[in-house]
Amino acid sequence: MLTKLKVALALCAGLAGIGGIAGGIAAADNPAAGGEIRGKLLEKYDTNGDGKLDAQERAAMRADFKAKREARKAEILAKYDLNKDGKLEPSERKLMIDDRAATVFAKMDTNGDGQVSLAEFQAFKEAHPMMRHARWGKRGGGHRSPSRGAAGREAE
Repeated sequence: MLTKLKVALALCAGLAGIGGIAGGIAAADNPAAGGEIRGKLLEKYDTNGDGKLDAQERAAMRADFKAKREARKAEILAKYDLNKDGKLEPSERKLMIDDRAATVFAKMDTNGDGQVSLAEFQAFKEAHPMMRHARWGKRGGGHRSPSRGAAGREAE
């Protein structure tokens, strides 16, 4: 049980840090998001005010997103690249995942008892709706191998 929880938390933590921008883009077209993100993107990047992003405006948005990703990557390397070789070794990645999992777990464990109840997990999920979209997109379902259908997923 603890192992499954650690894996789930590591995945959630990774989504919060790495998938934030992708999740924002995926949610921009999500009706459930109310178009709030889309409106913010239009407000920031629609320089001609026509209500949509043309190729030049999209290029500016992509450049900003790329700069943010590079800055985030530099932050991660500065914190977790212990041997300073410019990349994360498996042991450094494990340290990063464990650190993020501990952070997310602490946020979920609102009563501080060292365990996450179903109610705490559901409350966290409701308070952080973007975490669902960052990895699974607007339809849910996760990453699936093209060679496996529903029968392969049921066997897991």
